[in-house]
Amino acid sequence: MPRTAPDRKYVMTNQKRTSRWSKRNSPKRAFDALMTAIRSNIMNSLSDRLHVPLRYKRAFGEFPNLRNPKTFNEKICYRKLHPQPVFSILSDKIEARAYVKHTIGERFLIPHYGIAKELSPDLFEQLPNSFVMKASHGSGFNLLVDDKQNTSFAELYNLSQQWLSQNFYTVCRENQYKPIEPRLIFEKMLLDEEKKVPKDYKFHCFSAPGKEPVIYIEVSHDRFINYKVDFFDLDWKPVQVRSEHLNSDIDLEKPRTLDEAISRAKALAAGFSYVRVDFYLIGDDIYFGEMTFTPMAGLMKFKSRQIDEEWGALFND
Repeated sequence: MPRTAPDRKYVMTNQKRTSRWSKRNSPKRAFDALMTAIRSNIMNSLSDRLHVPLRYKRAFGEFPNLRNPKTFNEKICYRKLHPQPVFSILSDKIEARAYVKHTIGERFLIPHYGIAKELSPDLFEQLPNSFVMKASHGSGFNLLVDDKQNTSFAELYNLSQQWLSQNFYTVCRENQYKPIEPRLIFEKMLLDEEKKVPKDYKFHCFSAPGKEPVIYIEVSHDRFINYKVDFFDLDWKPVQVRSEHLNSDIDLEKPRTLDEAISRAKALAAGFSYVRVDFYLIGDDIYFGEMTFTPMAGLMKFKSRQIDEEWGALFND
């Protein structure tokens, strides 16, 4: 069964359904939708140098300092406008596999069943009963297929064509995504030891000349049920970082492969002042997810301005 979002079940009485219909079709709702569409069209028509600071102001109520960026979000916004050429190569989920294979080894790559510019009937027939369909050129282009019998070639083809027709750069003007060739990759579906979608371990790797690398570990879990995010330092002590998706109220056990994952993240991050390296840690196995140079497009809601500044001080560009 395909999954892209948390499963939600609604039970609604006729009265509630009528009320909801009325609100959905009210003049005010229609006007708000119209204004939203107008604002979106205006934003989409702006140049990158206008779009980036205006989107930042809409999120934080002030313009970023892009001439002399200090905070983490400001520096990420600067990167969006001035990416290094290598960012495009390593932001490509397919091209990055070659870098991972060369740097830390092929065993850290998720096995795949095929790479294609579009889904063909032959490729669909060759796919196993469960798999993950991803696109190479952005974030959010992924579909978990639990049981191929519950979907069809037409459904997957239409969805994949929607993905492939989009240039992810246009969403938040992350320029490193602009030249990436849209392609599809069909990977093995990973499940943890409880047969659930595995936690995503994101290693925020900072490096400054003459200083030891600094790493914060972000753990996202229950993505399809009750999405939560926890942050830890290298000693696996919880730290408060973001104001949204607050830390869960459970004690997350330190993965037994954490130390090796930290070592592999450092290897992949070598030479970059900042990059986020994502892994899946399942039992004794470590699988590479992606490398991200502009996480959350420089719009991360930190717990405080101070943390935004502290993270910004850890790298230079």
